Amino acid sequence: MGINALQMDARDNVVTCVKEVKRGEDVVYQEGASEVSLVAEEDIPYCHKVALADLAEGTEIIKYGESLGKLVAPVKKGHWVNDQNLKSVPRDYESELAGDDFVMQAKQSAGAPDLAPFSFWGYRRAEGRPGIRNHVLILPTCACGSECCRIVASQVRGAVNIVFNTGCSDVAANTAMSQKVLTGFACNPNVYGVVIIGLGCETVPHAALREKIQKMTSKPVVSFGIQDEGGTLKTIEKAVRAARDMAQQAGMQQKELFPASELLLGIECGGSDATSGIACNPAVGELSDILVDMGASAMMSESIEWIGGEHVLAKRAATPEIQREIIRVCEEYEKHLAGAGQDCRAGQPTPGNKAGGLSTLDEKSLGCIRKGGTRPIVEVLEQAVRPTKRGALVMDTAGYDISSVTSMAAAGCQVIIFTTGRGTPTGNAIVPVLKVTANARTYRCMEDNMDADLSAIVRGEKTYQQMGRELVDTIAATANGRLTKAEAFGFSDIAVDHVCRYV
Repeated sequence: MGINALQMDARDNVVTCVKEVKRGEDVVYQEGASEVSLVAEEDIPYCHKVALADLAEGTEIIKYGESLGKLVAPVKKGHWVNDQNLKSVPRDYESELAGDDFVMQAKQSAGAPDLAPFSFWGYRRAEGRPGIRNHVLILPTCACGSECCRIVASQVRGAVNIVFNTGCSDVAANTAMSQKVLTGFACNPNVYGVVIIGLGCETVPHAALREKIQKMTSKPVVSFGIQDEGGTLKTIEKAVRAARDMAQQAGMQQKELFPASELLLGIECGGSDATSGIACNPAVGELSDILVDMGASAMMSESIEWIGGEHVLAKRAATPEIQREIIRVCEEYEKHLAGAGQDCRAGQPTPGNKAGGLSTLDEKSLGCIRKGGTRPIVEVLEQAVRPTKRGALVMDTAGYDISSVTSMAAAGCQVIIFTTGRGTPTGNAIVPVLKVTANARTYRCMEDNMDADLSAIVRGEKTYQQMGRELVDTIAATANGRLTKAEAFGFSDIAVDHVCRYV
């Protein structure tokens, strides 16, 4: 009947079914050069796991050659392993620190040394990397300015806006994070100029934000306060004129040819299922490795989704200091939530993740980190902080995809690739967000939102390495101006992580 399940590592005691398997049907998978089968003793849903042997309560479930957690009930051979009988186990972070004798020991992929670096047409920026878009950003300082920004952007071709739902009545730490995001958006290379609109009584007034941005960039920046200008209509009139002038200037800027090494790629996942870890994320990981080999940078985020796989990720650290940072980020994330009386394993995986076959945070994480590739990690960044090094990067962000996309856009990413199993419409106002899935059902159901179908990997028609190479062309096309599905819709999702973190 053909292969209908995948074994990710010879040490695994479960396989993942890539088709629905009914009770009494054979589960067939490849083990080395041989096809092996067992009988399903109950219905196994698409993307879910089946036990390869009789497993006692307390047995570690192994997938990717790593532990997903321990069984809280016995599972017989041919039976379904899921979130009801498998639970995550807290990490012993101290045991995962190698000390000063650490040596980078991650197994690196071959990449694509025969693939010539591509070039792209972009917009030169004085502060660093070129833009692949040339937006005029209409930027609110607070929630009270957001609607005004929306109206202004709707009146000016080439203008985009964000909806910002805070900016007032906040504690200092949250205000600081908001400012990092707002100034980061303004400084993103995809932005030509900025029109700021505030109310006038917000925590950080529009003039103060303007001055802050002007110290960071040579881009044109102007600001208006609704209270100062005499109300909404007068503010809109002045802001529209300013935005039109900027749009005219932006339209005069000529594109220049830049090498692939000038790209900073953000890598995100959301609405994950088992196809994410076994197919989609490995393909994007291959893309990341190829781009890094071309001299570009690739940034992975969502640190809660390192937990359970942090020991694997830490092996990619370029230095013992970076290795310790990776481990400590995960440890501190758990402590932060525990201090509020919360368990990170209670919110992760999400209900959608579980329905898609991800039983524990560990399983989700081990699949998630594969999208970051295999190259040495050269820097660990705080949220919304611009990198100082080139290569493979990780950013400590919340376990919420829109918040992570927001932070990576604020850090200067020109393009973001977003893997999904269950499907998501997420987009960003200033950075193209490419949605890719290896779940054929998701692609069929959400073709309006998906930019690439990687399900050939799951069907065994192509390898993740081959699809990674194809994604290089997709990135190149996007950098050269092809709109993503989210861009065509005009989606502009934003979420700013604050003291009480998204999990």
